[in-house]
Order: sequence, then C-alpha cells, then structure tokens
Amino acid sequence: MENKHVEYRRIVKGARVAVLCVHGIMGTPNHFRDLVPLIPDDFSVLNIVIEGHCGSVSDFSHASMRKWEDCVERAVKELLETHEEIYVLAHSMGTLLTMEQAMKEPRITRLFYLSVPIKVGLKPRFFDTTAKVYFKRVRPCDKYALAGVECYGITDSKNIFKYLGWAPRFIDLFKKISRVRKRLLELKTPCTAYQSALDEMVSPKSIEILKRESNIKVVTLEGSGHFYYSPEDMEFLKQEFTEFLK
Repeated sequence: MENKHVEYRRIVKGARVAVLCVHGIMGTPNHFRDLVPLIPDDFSVLNIVIEGHCGSVSDFSHASMRKWEDCVERAVKELLETHEEIYVLAHSMGTLLTMEQAMKEPRITRLFYLSVPIKVGLKPRFFDTTAKVYFKRVRPCDKYALAGVECYGITDSKNIFKYLGWAPRFIDLFKKISRVRKRLLELKTPCTAYQSALDEMVSPKSIEILKRESNIKVVTLEGSGHFYYSPEDMEFLKQEFTEFLK
C-alpha cells in the first residue's frame, strides 16, 4: 500500500476467505496500515475507499450515507461471488456500515472492530486536533495530531466555506448511529469491539451499551484515542488480529 489514500486490493484465486477493511468517516485505508500486512497470503484482501473520501472537500460534501452504504454493499457482493466467507476489519463509521451488512448476510462470519461509535462524545482534544490538522500546525511530538494526519483522507481547502457542505454528512452519520444502536440485538455475527479509553470522538457510554450484547466482546485500549494507538495497544491489537485470522 504505497499510496495511503487509495484502495488496496489483493484477490487470491481460489481463496476461501476474504478480509474486507472499511475505514471511518473522513478516513482512509491507511488506518489499517499496521494490521493489513498480518493477513495471510492465502486470504484475499479488499481495503476500500468509501465514496467521497480520499478526494476533495467537495467530493465529501457531494457524497451521502446512501452512497456509503451502497459502496460497502457492492464490496460485500463482489467478494461473495468468489469467496465462501468474509471477515471484516473496520473502524468507526465503517463498523456501522459493515454491521448492517452482517445483519443480513450470514457469510460475513467474523467482525474485528475499532472504536464503534454507538454513542458520540466529542472531547476538547477533538477540536484541538482538528484545528492543528487544518492549519498545519502539527508538532512532531503531538502523537494524537500526527495520527489524525495519517488517517485523514481528504485534501484540505483554503476556502473554509466549502466545509459547510459537510454538515449534512455528519447529520447522516448521527442518524446512522441511532439506527444501528436500536438494531444491535439483530447482530448474530461474532464480534470483538476494541474501544479506546481516550477516544476523543466516541463516548465511553458506547462500551456500556456494547457490553449488553452477548455476542459482542468488548476490549478497552487504555492508552489509545480515536486515531492514535499507543505502542503497547498496537502490539496487543496485532496479536489479537493474528488470532482473529486463524
């Protein structure tokens, strides 16, 4: 994955399992840069770019939740044409989109989730990091802002008014969060949700809600945020993901 803002596709002829990777809102396939290399060579991999991402501010504004849903559904249908099972690796909004697919497609058999946003809780660091990334004032020692830069998939615009078009997209997201939260009981696919204790975007209440579901195992990453993972937590995630793939 030399270019972090493009789709990564490795379709292995005769592979039984495909791993579908779905990033979050404003994200990029680069979010999974430490985990994708762990996927066995005899597995197919599709690390998609959700429509409207990895392009311009206007591209994002002109997208919609329907287009995002369709994008993920197309990926699922494509993989199931030539594979028996799909394992999912997803982050943030990507967990919501793939969860809905898993509710209706039994051949999605395993879910490895990062920062499931069942409840939103924006913290001061979110606004601070957003400003630093936009104004390009990220210091080399600011691990949270640096991680945000690495996992932010949209080209900035100097015209701040263009960002007004983003409001409908976030309204779409909040509606999606509400809908999925009400449907959690419908999820029968085994799932492990790795929730970050220092998440600047997802409320800690998400952990409580997810723990109510018997088929969702919840693990808290004590030293990580929404985009940043501490070295210890990342090593742990690598070990967990390796086991997940067995």
